[in-house]
Amino acid sequence: MNAVIKLSSMGDIIHSLVVLPFFKEKIDFIVDDSFKGILEKNPYINKIIPVKLRAAKKERILFFKEFIHFKEMYYDKVYDLQGLFKSAFFAKLATENLIGYKNPREKIASLFYNKKIKSEKFYAIERYLELFGIEADLKKHPKLLFYKEKDFKILSKSQKNIVFIIGGSWECKKLSINKWIELANSLKNENVIIPYANENEKKEALKIQQNTKNIQIINLNLNDLKALISKADLLIGNDTGPSFIAWANNINNIILYGCTFNNKIIENKFSKSIEVQKEIKKGLMVMDKIEIKNILKKIDEF
Repeated sequence: MNAVIKLSSMGDIIHSLVVLPFFKEKIDFIVDDSFKGILEKNPYINKIIPVKLRAAKKERILFFKEFIHFKEMYYDKVYDLQGLFKSAFFAKLATENLIGYKNPREKIASLFYNKKIKSEKFYAIERYLELFGIEADLKKHPKLLFYKEKDFKILSKSQKNIVFIIGGSWECKKLSINKWIELANSLKNENVIIPYANENEKKEALKIQQNTKNIQIINLNLNDLKALISKADLLIGNDTGPSFIAWANNINNIILYGCTFNNKIIENKFSKSIEVQKEIKKGLMVMDKIEIKNILKKIDEF
């Protein structure tokens, strides 16, 4: 049995799923426990192996428990899609044949690899396939995320259902509330839904709702978030994990990039992007340079 290890984050895990349909056999997927929900119900995966390496940063006892956990595993091969010291170190405990990048994100990780593949591709999804020696047309792919079916009363049968993803791990990734309000009011004839994951996102969603007439907000678990987005007509979102659920399931989407840029997915008939710059400058607050008229132009391209 073989395995891949991709611990985090949600968006990166989603991007890495592009490799799964190309395997002849199901494979185990080692992932941080906090993100295991994104992989549930996936028919390409033999077994999800949740680990708690993120939590182990704060609790030393967890580090030793995970050390034992990995020592008890055995795989013929493990492919390290993370490229970090922690992913390589722990994965090496579970196999005698660890495969990774010659130029990983953290150079020290390469010391643990038995086979090293030099990555020369630009987009993340290309680099993931590169590790397995797979070449494919990445402008199209099958559905990559799966979920338990759910009916949503908030979905309209007469209007287009548009999901806004307003959150982001960095503030500089987030379009301002005023811009979301302007965009929602420009889509006043559509049914706009804002899912939220925490109290801060809820406050922001409520403020948008209070200044518009076509916004519904909803708190969802990960399964239901996958289900809702997969039933939508369009997603517009910041460069953050939930936004890429639409890309994974071939739902029309527009990703907004400010202090980051699109080095992740290849645009296709479902996926469009708006970028402010072509490099990453964490902390640079430039998202409000995105003009709503340009987002509306992207919508018209679908």
